[in-house]
Amino acid sequence: MNVFHPVRGVGHIFFWYDNWRLAARVRSRMISHGFVECPLPDERVHCFLCDDFETCLPVLSNFLTEREKRQVSILMSETPTPSIFEFGRLKTIETHEIQLLGLWLGDMLMDRRYRSLMQPIVHAKNQNHIMGYEFLIRGLHTDGTDIPAPTLFATAEKCEMLYALDMAAGESATRTARMHDITEDVFVNVLPRTIGSEDGLDAWLQAVMAAAELPPEQMVFELVESQQLEDVDTLKRLVAKLHDQGIRVALDDFGSGFNNLVGLVEVAPDYIKIDKSLVDDLSKEHRKSKLIANVVDSAKNSDIEVIAEGVEDKETADILVSLGVDYLQGYHIGYPKDEPVRPASIAV
Repeated sequence: MNVFHPVRGVGHIFFWYDNWRLAARVRSRMISHGFVECPLPDERVHCFLCDDFETCLPVLSNFLTEREKRQVSILMSETPTPSIFEFGRLKTIETHEIQLLGLWLGDMLMDRRYRSLMQPIVHAKNQNHIMGYEFLIRGLHTDGTDIPAPTLFATAEKCEMLYALDMAAGESATRTARMHDITEDVFVNVLPRTIGSEDGLDAWLQAVMAAAELPPEQMVFELVESQQLEDVDTLKRLVAKLHDQGIRVALDDFGSGFNNLVGLVEVAPDYIKIDKSLVDDLSKEHRKSKLIANVVDSAKNSDIEVIAEGVEDKETADILVSLGVDYLQGYHIGYPKDEPVRPASIAV
């Protein structure tokens, strides 16, 4: 089955559909976006000229729904006179998209196009005293512009590359801390699924910490709440393993979902980080103050220190200090930067 009007020097993209209504919708959108159709004798298949597949796929993703991307199968050819029989297995647009994302992310990791920003964490009662820095990964496009962390991790999850990205984030953090001679605590975000197994933890520690030669007692692993392991017992075992290595643990994003204070005590982290959602509008929502006060009391009774994230103004900082929070982090204290913020730079 050959294209009727081949054009030399360009590629072609073929579409297979589940039903004619879907075919009509996609064909209409392709034409409206300027794609030139090549008529075929089989109405179940459409073909369009396409000279740049990397550009074409993002365009398709923009005007197709997620369901349509799972329903529409495509084949691509760079030959001037393609036949649909020359191709291998059909792939959905979603599958092609994931493969391209994986290649993009893999190239970024291989080229080490990423860096760490540092955000200070200060003592609540002496806000000129920095106790540590949280290290936040940013990817880099080939032109040097930043790729935000949410984009990186959403892409990695879609491509099943979270372990590789998580290890790169840890390696970047420890390397950056070493480069700037950081003597304060180094807070590194870690996905529990990354280090949940013995092999995963050993590989992570070897790759991330050995090269930087940072002492374990300087490290604090922030276990990101949204990626917590399935149950409290599993989390307890992971925290115990880290403590055996001399590494302290912070439970991140406390309040965004993990609100079981009994479970918190059982897990026995060294720190909990109160989620920004509880700190926002603290001066206007008194119920949040009561909740934070309860969390602080429960934590202190279990020798757990409390860090409040998302502190964006002095009023909020003052309220958190009055509630007994141990440490503060947020834009009021310091923005994430390439260079470590020093005490004289902190606005209090």
